[in-house]
Amino acid sequence: MRDTSQPARLAIRARINLPAKTNLPGRRNVPLLATLMLAGVLFPTVEGLAEDASSGKRAERRRGLELFEKKIRPVLIEHCYECHASDSDDIGGNLLLDTRDGLRHGGDSGAAIRPGKPGASLLLRALQYDGMEMPPDEKLSDAVIADFRRWISLGAPDPRSAPAEQAEMKQAAGEASSDPVTLWSLQPIVAVEPPVIEQPDWALTELDRFIYDGLQQAGVRPNAPADPATLLRRVYFDLTGLPPSPEAVQAFTADPSPQHYARVVGVVDTLLASQAFGERWARHWMDVARYGESAGSSRDVLMIYAWRYRDYVIRAFNTDLPFDRFVTEQVAGDLLEAESEQERSRLQVATGLLAIGSKSLNGGNLTYDVIDDQIDVVSRSVLGLTVSCARCHDHKFDPIPTADYYSLAGIFLSTNTKYGGGIKRPDDAKTRGEVYVTLGPEPSAEKLQERSELNDQLAKLQKQVRASEKRVATLAKQVPAALVKDPDLDLPAQWNQKQTQSARQYQVAIRNLRQRREDLQTTRGQLESLPSPDYALGVHDANKITDANILTRGEKNQKGDRVQRGFLSALAPVVDPEGSLQAEIDDERSGRLELARWLTDANNPLTSRVAVNRIWQHLMGQGIVETVDNFGTTGLPPSHPELLDFLAHRFTHQHGWSQKSLIREIVLSNTYRMSSDFQREAYQIDPDNRLRWRMDRRRLEAEPLRDAILSVSGLLVQEPLAGSLVMEIGEGEVGRNLNTSVLEKPFDRRSVYLPIIRGIIPEGLKLFDFPEPSNVQGQRDSNTTPKQSLYLMNSPFVVRAAEHFAENLLQDPSLANDAKRIELAFLRCYARPPSDSETQRTLDFLRQMEQIEGTTDTDHRQWTVLCQNLMASAPFRFID
Repeated sequence: MRDTSQPARLAIRARINLPAKTNLPGRRNVPLLATLMLAGVLFPTVEGLAEDASSGKRAERRRGLELFEKKIRPVLIEHCYECHASDSDDIGGNLLLDTRDGLRHGGDSGAAIRPGKPGASLLLRALQYDGMEMPPDEKLSDAVIADFRRWISLGAPDPRSAPAEQAEMKQAAGEASSDPVTLWSLQPIVAVEPPVIEQPDWALTELDRFIYDGLQQAGVRPNAPADPATLLRRVYFDLTGLPPSPEAVQAFTADPSPQHYARVVGVVDTLLASQAFGERWARHWMDVARYGESAGSSRDVLMIYAWRYRDYVIRAFNTDLPFDRFVTEQVAGDLLEAESEQERSRLQVATGLLAIGSKSLNGGNLTYDVIDDQIDVVSRSVLGLTVSCARCHDHKFDPIPTADYYSLAGIFLSTNTKYGGGIKRPDDAKTRGEVYVTLGPEPSAEKLQERSELNDQLAKLQKQVRASEKRVATLAKQVPAALVKDPDLDLPAQWNQKQTQSARQYQVAIRNLRQRREDLQTTRGQLESLPSPDYALGVHDANKITDANILTRGEKNQKGDRVQRGFLSALAPVVDPEGSLQAEIDDERSGRLELARWLTDANNPLTSRVAVNRIWQHLMGQGIVETVDNFGTTGLPPSHPELLDFLAHRFTHQHGWSQKSLIREIVLSNTYRMSSDFQREAYQIDPDNRLRWRMDRRRLEAEPLRDAILSVSGLLVQEPLAGSLVMEIGEGEVGRNLNTSVLEKPFDRRSVYLPIIRGIIPEGLKLFDFPEPSNVQGQRDSNTTPKQSLYLMNSPFVVRAAEHFAENLLQDPSLANDAKRIELAFLRCYARPPSDSETQRTLDFLRQMEQIEGTTDTDHRQWTVLCQNLMASAPFRFID
């Protein structure tokens, strides 16, 4: 039983303002949510059901582990291992800092850390030089000390279970780690046979046998399958990001016969073939691709054609583009053969992956920063390795020397990245073609010259028109109003010489203005008659192909040895399509096509493992490898290594890199179908559910939550959006005379089409853990904050949706009474009908509201509050 007393108190104190509408009574402040809670409605509002404790702890542990690997472990190695490691000649104070147990048990002075209690942790006091001084030579920076404080506050999660490995000791001694043999993820993928299990009937698919075997060995009993309504809702949200319709729920749950599994198969196949599937799963990849529609950083310049890449990704998922081809097109689509101009444009748009990253346009190191971003997105999204950590020095933990980084950097140094930066003439096709990639046939030099000349003429005429308008306005003050009203008026003979002279000057100015306006219109027509190319963000090979020099400490002015373009030395060599080793990159090409072949080569052990793990995480709530973006030494090992290899091998050999096929296999498994019910015995053995004894209970991500609100309320427009709202704003820098008012208008399409301007993320996304669009982020956080509650209670978006929801229920002629309306509302929101108790309590609430408000049952106010409460409730926001 969950304790909901505190959320209830929050709801009781809440007040909600409903905007005035013609069909609502006068605007009033009434404790409506409090009334609803006091009416005893079963479903708690807003924060009524908290996240499962295991889910919240797991997210917090993940953040702590990431902080440990990025900030804590490197400091311990550099500053502490010399005196406080297992192989130290003289262990200071008998304190070992190279193991988790050493940190927690401490030395002569006691425990070094108290997880969750930084103030009581001796290590933090020593770092602050509070009675003790560590390290003794020089105090660490305030920023580093703050990192330690935050890490301890998060529970001080530490993946180390043994003394420091050899790689760490080498790093502590200033030596680079370069041995890939010990890293599990770099080992060849093995074609594993599924284990034999005691209850073979439990396994609906072969992957189930791996899960059941692990549970059996641990003495844990798997959960029973979820009920049909829960399973249907889970499948809909996981595959499309939308809730099932009441009709779909009733059809799926009507017949509990043995044919039920066949109906599951039918539903899954239908959803995989829907447009909504690509719109949902494209967003998963866009998180990894750090999709955004502006440069971010201090100069947030809009990138008005980024949406073409968004549409490419949606189409790739809907057409089930094989993953190896998907990767190849994004890295080197412009270098692939195309059968048509349309296909050539599609392949060019695919390279937007390398162009849509954030950029510090004020920085003096832009070229190398862009290259670093490109290396980071390719290596982390496809390989799960943090190659960019080797920009300034050999990777601290993984077998990636600095030379490998710059062998990749040479590939991107030989690549021209076009994202729209530096455009000076938005209406000039010649300029536009210099900062964007051009789609379709390249305009001829003559046409480009003609357009450029017409644009010059247009700019000159616009200036002349403005000058003429100013002169006419000045002269108009010196002539009679009759002449201003009719400039062609015959001048009266009785006017004196001065009046006549002013009038004639005014008439000449009017004729000049008319002529220049006609010339302006003619020139615009000539420009519009010229063929206008489309543009996109993307890359192509540079005119100058070159290798890169190693930059000492990553500084562009500190050039070292030149490194031949190539790939990571720790992995198997690339094989060309004819089956022979590709040892070198052609001197006349950037090497991106060779890089793409290497990334997707069958001998590469990372690409398929990383891809399979991402898919598993999106469907199960956590990856087989929990650190989905880090398969390196500092990442966590897989919970089921044999299963990971089994799925990776099937992905490439049986499924032909088909993501839909792999998703289908997982969704149709018994592992996926399990309920999320709590088992005390299983929880005591496996509190983090790493063995998969149940389905994780998950909060809807920001986009499915928003889309679900639009869907159940009847506001959702499901047609794909052509273009982006960013195009309506135009090119330029956010905050510099750009009119962004279009972003404030109601937008009822799916959230994947919302503009992602890095400096102006929509509130409804940002509050619900939308990822930072400048970073590769394969796994989102899931935080619960008071601001989320306030948003669901007071957001104009949610209130408008609740009003529309209520109107639909009240105006539906097929709903004869309130009980029928309540049933439909529950079916829409929860994919199930209400229980008798829920129906009665909701009717009681409506009656109490009627008494408080003094309104009839046809009034919208109480129904609006009821609908808003349903959409703010935990059962609506979570997937079981």
